[in-house]
This record gives sequence, structure tokens and C-alpha cells, in this order.
Amino acid sequence: MAVEMMDFAPDRALESSEKDVSGNLSVQIRKRFDAARDSFELDVAARIPAGITIVFGPSGAGKTTLLECIAGLLSPNFGKIAIENQVFFDRALKVDVPVRKRKIGYVFQDLALFPHLTVQQNIEYGIRELNAALQVDKTRTILESFRISSLRDRKPSQISGGERQRVALARSLVTDPCLLLLDEPLAALDGVTKTKIVEDLRIWNAAHCIPILYVTHSREEVLALGDRVLMLEAGKIIAQGPTREVI
Repeated sequence: MAVEMMDFAPDRALESSEKDVSGNLSVQIRKRFDAARDSFELDVAARIPAGITIVFGPSGAGKTTLLECIAGLLSPNFGKIAIENQVFFDRALKVDVPVRKRKIGYVFQDLALFPHLTVQQNIEYGIRELNAALQVDKTRTILESFRISSLRDRKPSQISGGERQRVALARSLVTDPCLLLLDEPLAALDGVTKTKIVEDLRIWNAAHCIPILYVTHSREEVLALGDRVLMLEAGKIIAQGPTREVI
């Protein structure tokens, strides 16, 4: 995928022009796609607090496009994306922080685990630049948090679907991201397994307090998993707020 890169202004990227509430993700963007037969525009404005926010809507509503803009895989045509006092993107100021510097965790639906590496090696991959002692400590802690310590020496092909989901989450969170993006990573799992994984994620986040965006088109997942919901339709937010109120 081609990523449009702008002139990067590191001093501007580290300091927001307006103070945001600590931990809140602020997104106000427009992203347009033009095609010969059809066009699509994502036009959203939202302030997302710490906790799990479900991004809900039908296929083609713009859910994955929103996550890709936040992660830096796509550059919006207009707007600004910031968390706490760090600006990731600001079209007016020509700020577009590279993906690798945004410190955002992203778990895709296909998980993208390395098949030739063990569970432990998959998790350590994102922190390979740390010293050995710190790698060991952080890996041990995240393995315990997601109850996969006994799987450390197995390859992805040797564990269950639910276990692979836990490994993918652990790999994203061991880097201590400021934000976690989940693009339907639990869609193939049964309800009981899904609920247990989300509860472990809630426990982890009680100590870290970061915004978590969880994409789904399942109403059942909205009601069961999220603290808040952001409803998208045709690229626009049609409702947002506490889950029970919005649904």
C-alpha cells in the first residue's frame, strides 16, 4: 500500500496547539477516495477517551479507513489527529508522523503472526531493540497477563484460534502503545472465548488507561464488549456515546 508522506515537522508533532484531556484521542478528519464509477468520503469528528470504544457500522461504512488514518497507513485530505499532547497528523501544519513513530498498537483480522517464530519470539519482535533483561521482564509480564505463558515455545500453527488472538494482543501491547486499534480480530471466535479475551484486555487496560478502538459490524459484540460506541454509516458518524444509550 502506498502511503502519502508529508514534510515531517518533529517539533510540531510533539506538541499540540491545544491541550487535550490526558489520554483522549482527538480525531477530526476527511479522507476522500475517487473512482470512475463511485466515490467515498470519510468525514468524522470524535473525542475518544480511555477504555474500549466500539466502532460499529455496516460493511463499507469507513471503519477500517478510520483506523488506517489514525495508524498512519492512510493520510487524510484534511484535518488533525492527536492524543494527549502529541499530534500525529495535521494537514494545516504539514505534520504527518511516520507509522513507526506513532507508537500505536494495531491488530488486524488476520493477526499477521510470524509463522516461523515461537509465541515468545513473536512477542519479543516489537521490543528487540531493548536490552535483554528488559525484554525478558516485559515478555514474561505480558505472557502472564494474557494467560499464555505455557505456550511460549509453540509456533502459531500449534495453538488454537483463541490462543493466537491472545498472542497478537500481547505482541501489540508489550510495546506499551498509547493507543490500540483492533480491526475485527475476534470475529471468528465463539462468544465465550471472545468475552474472556476482552476481560483480560480490560484488566490490562485498567493499569494503562489507553483508548482502544474495536471495529465490528456485529450488534452482539457492541452490546457485550464496549464501554462506548461510535456508529458509522457511509463515512459519517451518526451516533456516539455510552453503548446502552446509543444502541
